[in-house]
Amino acid sequence: MQGFIDDQQAAIRVANGLIDPYFSRLREALEDGFEDAPVFSGTSVLRQAATAWGTQLKNYGATGTPSASVPNAPTIAEQLKDRELERGDVDAEGLRARSQVGDEVLNLARGGGAKLIVTLELHQGPDGSLRDAKLVSLSGNPAYDAFVLGAVPGSLVKLAPPPPDARGVRPEGIHTLWAVEGRVVYFRKLKDVRGRDSLTMAAMAAAGILAGRFEETTGELEVVDFSNPRFVCQARLLRVY
Repeated sequence: MQGFIDDQQAAIRVANGLIDPYFSRLREALEDGFEDAPVFSGTSVLRQAATAWGTQLKNYGATGTPSASVPNAPTIAEQLKDRELERGDVDAEGLRARSQVGDEVLNLARGGGAKLIVTLELHQGPDGSLRDAKLVSLSGNPAYDAFVLGAVPGSLVKLAPPPPDARGVRPEGIHTLWAVEGRVVYFRKLKDVRGRDSLTMAAMAAAGILAGRFEETTGELEVVDFSNPRFVCQARLLRVY
């Protein structure tokens, strides 16, 4: 019973923000250590696409919308559908079909396919030094599991210790639980597209399936490039004991 209570309290600390900003810096340090991850086996673009669109079909059958969550704003395809239904606009039907393809491509490129997730438990000293790291749950991909666990020690080496009396840091040390999610993304900086790649992008644009995004942090335009998959990892704090 005490263990259950401790677990609930650890989750409440995180949910209510009752912890020191040190834990945000710890998350950033972990994610920095996970950079440049290889593209692991079993994450091919065809398998990712099957997973992404299979999930959308499942959500559509259950909720009437491809997304499991309520979107902040309707997509272009959804707006065109409303226009088509309300006004009987025949031209909108063709535009909607093309925009739906773009929406699905963009979702896949953002990492909407299968994800690899592990649960990581960390034990640190009061000064933040790593004492032990272990995986509580596995992703099913041994290479990914080994990568996450192997990246932890180096991630914490340069992290400054928490301040004295930091919330969430006990005299006996720091005990946390994390979810580490890895996914494949297919974005490439537009400035890096040259030569034959430019022809590929032009063909995609002509087919109506070229999608992209503006990266606000860097001010650069990125385009979808399925020939250059990139694996990214995100850490999410679950418990502070």
